[in-house]
Parts: sequence; C-alpha cells; structure tokens
Amino acid sequence: MKTKIFWLVTIILLFSSYAMGNIINVPDDQPTIQAGINTSVDGDTILVQPGTYVENINYNGKNIVVGSLFLITGDTTYISQTIIDGNQNWKVVKFNSGEDSTASLTGFTITNGGGGGIYCHYSSPKLENLIIRDNTGTWGVGIYCRNSSSILLNIMISDNTGFDDPAVGIYSCGGGIYIFDNSNPTLMNVTISRNYGYCGGGIYCENYSNPKLFNILISENITHYGGGICCSNSHPDMVNVTITGNSANFGGGIFCVNNSNPSLVNSILWNNSPQEIYFFQDYDPNSITIVYSDVQNGIDSIVTNDNGVVNWLEGNIDEDPMFVDTLNNNYQLQEGSPCIDAGTPDTVGLNLPPYDLAGNPRISGGRIDMGAYEWQYPNAVDDWQNQSTGNVLFQNYPNPFSNSTTISFNLYKLLSIPMMFRKEIYLEIFNVKGQLVRQLSIDYHSLYISESIEWDGKDKNGKELFDGVYLYRLQVDNYKSELKKMILIK
Repeated sequence: MKTKIFWLVTIILLFSSYAMGNIINVPDDQPTIQAGINTSVDGDTILVQPGTYVENINYNGKNIVVGSLFLITGDTTYISQTIIDGNQNWKVVKFNSGEDSTASLTGFTITNGGGGGIYCHYSSPKLENLIIRDNTGTWGVGIYCRNSSSILLNIMISDNTGFDDPAVGIYSCGGGIYIFDNSNPTLMNVTISRNYGYCGGGIYCENYSNPKLFNILISENITHYGGGICCSNSHPDMVNVTITGNSANFGGGIFCVNNSNPSLVNSILWNNSPQEIYFFQDYDPNSITIVYSDVQNGIDSIVTNDNGVVNWLEGNIDEDPMFVDTLNNNYQLQEGSPCIDAGTPDTVGLNLPPYDLAGNPRISGGRIDMGAYEWQYPNAVDDWQNQSTGNVLFQNYPNPFSNSTTISFNLYKLLSIPMMFRKEIYLEIFNVKGQLVRQLSIDYHSLYISESIEWDGKDKNGKELFDGVYLYRLQVDNYKSELKKMILIK
C-alpha cells in the first residue's frame, strides 16, 4: 500500500512545476523536515504530511521544495493543518546559504519562533501559501530579508511581536517584514495585520531596498515610526495596496526618512493615526509620488516638515472608501464606493495579477479599482468567488480514478445575479502540457446551492485518455478558478 501511495504521489509531482528530482516523504521516509532536507539534493521535494513539527529548519544552501499536501492538492486547509513550530528557539525557517528562487516553501503555518518566522540572508527563495503568525524577535519578526529578492505569494503575516529593551538599546524593526541592504523582493497577494515593531509595524524598508508590492493589505499594525510602512533610504513601489487602521507616534500610514522615495498607484491610505504620511525632519530629504489613489485628507495629510517633495499627480481623491466592515477586518469595497473604477485608466506596464487579494478577477468592468480588492457585481459582501476559502471548486472524488470521477463545485452566490448577467459555465480539463482535452458545459439555469459533474476520462471526441495527471478548472465568463489536479489510472 505504501508503495502504491508513493507511486501516485510520484506521478503527481513528476508533472508538477515544483518537482524535478526525488520525493522524500515526512514522516514516512524521514522522521522530521530537517532530516528530509539533510538527505536531499538540489531539485528534490520534501512532501510533509499534516501535523505539528516542533523544529527549526535550515535549507543549508539546497535548492529544494518543501511543501505540505497543499502542494499536490491545492486544498488550502492543509496550510493550517501543517505547522512548523519553532518552540521559541530562534528562527523557524532559515535560508542563509545562497538559495535561489528554485528553493521553495509552500503550504505551512510558521509559528512560535523566538527570533522570527522566516530568515532570508543573501538568499532569494520563493515563499508562497503560508500563514506566518505569533512569532517574536527583533529584526523581521515575520520575515527577514537582507540582500534578498525573494518572491512572496499568497501569504498572511499576522500577530507577530517585536521585542524592545531600551535599557540595552534593543529596538525591533519590521513587525511583519524587514527588508534591508539592497533587497528587492516582490510581494503579491499578501496580508500584513496586527504586527508590532518599534520601526515599521507592517513593513520596514532600509538601505537601498526597493520592494514591489501588488495586492497588499497592511492593517492594524502598531509602532513608533511608520505603522504601515517605515522607509529609510528605500523606494518601495506600491500598486493596489490598502494601508488602513495602522497607528504610530509618527506616520501611522507611511514614515519616510533619509532619502526615501516610495510611490503609490491605485492605492488607499485611510484611517491611519496620527498622520497618513510623515517625513522625518532630519537627514536627506524624501519624496513620495501618488497617482490615482485615495488618501484621507488629501495632500494636507502629508507632513513633510519642509524636508521633501510630494508629487501629487492625476486621479487622486479624498473620499471615504466605504469598506465593507472594518470592525471585522473586511476591507473590500461596498457598492457605491468612490474607489470603484477610479484607478489608472492605463494598466500597461503595471504587471497586475489576474486576481485581487480575495481571488476576484481584476478589471471585470471598465477600469481597475483602487486598493487591494476589486469590487464585483452584485456587491462585495457577496464575494461568490474566494479562492482563499476554496469554496467554489472542490477536489474530485474518487481520486485516483479509473472509469469516471465526480467534480463538485459551489456557485450559490452566482444565483443572485440576474439572468441577463449570467453566462455559460464550463468545466475545462487539461493535460499536463496545458492542452485542453475536454470542455464540459454546465446548465446554470438549474443550479442549486451545490452541484457536480461527472467526467468519464475521455477527450472531446470520446476517445479514452492515457493514464496520468490531468488538471481541471471552472470557467464562468471571464472568471477562471484555480487549477486542481487529478489522476487517471486505467
């Protein structure tokens, strides 16, 4: 039985973009994640079963993939079920030996680090589909990046607390993320909330660091300097970022010091205390560029202390963004929000992701919206497609299968859309080369809360397909769900 399971997993990973070498199963093949790493070589995959692993792991320069079962199923519940617990024993995960973007960590909860959650020092791994919470430390309590150009995708960084000891001159920087020394990471679909650091409650950028931020929510972080973001001699580029509800002594939203030059496009700064944007009065002057963004109290909210320039360009507004429910941390947009269709008319060159932070398709209407969320018809409260909860398309059953398999989906929110706005719904099936082999039409007129469709393992011409891995997704008009994998065995 164990051999058969191993073979099935091997098939999945053989055709996955993640796997290039051997698969090491934890705990079947090796008792701990670190033991798996120690026996691995470049290109290997460490596949980790659900559970809590009390250990501190180090990639030791190996360009490998470490993933939970989320890696092969796409089931987001494995992220919270597969926990790496640092036991307050320094860093939970370390990349400090030159690992590159082919080194990947995906599908885990990283918690209880005594020196922070994830440490990237002269390394640039790919970090995705992670929850990083309840860690303590001084520099980069959630994630530490030094001379690093890591890629961060689909990550929640919350409730991390920086440790300060003024008696010995220790102050924490970057409660959520610390970006330092020529670091240029890319962050996409990241939430940074309820973190604390003496400088930069959410993000601290320092010393020639130029991160790129897309679809980012920075909320309810607390600090002395820069509740949302603290910039020191750095230039973060922010596109569709929502910075709200953060607090600090200086610069509740953004704090700039020593020749910092952040830019904001299609973004929202609202309800940050005491100022939305603050320039420190000493050291080299700063500048900020703001275009097609919603800033509370407009240009008057920016305190420059005569030490910098504000490039207040076209399309900016000062209007209540009308968040859905700030008391429950829902910062999507209500119907009628002035931020809807108010972003830049020309998105060429912005490299926007196809979905927003909640998994809604970007620009489903005329123009892109401001902030991390794209408003969807009929309203944002009825967010009928939320990839983070996985409530639209489910894993097929049985899987693997030989004759036929059932694929279930949930479109009950779609039923509230008037008939004139409904489109055809398809289930699309692809081979591992990305070629469409079958398209199954679904009659949306008779949909109930939950529906399913059966696939017989044949292509569009009725020909039986070969054994192997196939991918499937749901398509409704311009919306396309995440891809899921299934195995056909004759």
